[in-house]
Amino acid sequence: MANNLHMFSPEWMEQFRQVVNEDRELSWIARWMTCDFVWRIGEAAYLFSVAGGKVNLVVAPTWNDSWDFAIEGTEEAWSKFAQPLPPPMYYDLLGMVTRLPECRLTGNRLKAMQHIRSLTRMMSLVREVGGGTR
Repeated sequence: MANNLHMFSPEWMEQFRQVVNEDRELSWIARWMTCDFVWRIGEAAYLFSVAGGKVNLVVAPTWNDSWDFAIEGTEEAWSKFAQPLPPPMYYDLLGMVTRLPECRLTGNRLKAMQHIRSLTRMMSLVREVGGGTR
């Protein structure tokens, strides 16, 4: 699904949310996933509220918000991850946060690991939304 949206913009995130919620594989494996997490892309951050495997909300987090964990990386790292055929070390979420110094997983790691299969599938759907423009 190619698009002309600025990669990782709020509009792009809304399209990503729709792709995630329509994915049949994810709807099966994430049906018990309920959590709030932040996806930090460089300086930008988005709070995802997930219930029953569906992303209900994607917003910029505020001081009053709380979340279970955060997945963080540079915009360059996430842009590589979003490529149709990512370079080595950039094709898997868990590999990125455990092996790349510019990426990390913070917060409640137990909660994140309980949902790692769902998170991995969810994040791989970035490639279906497409790179857009940067």
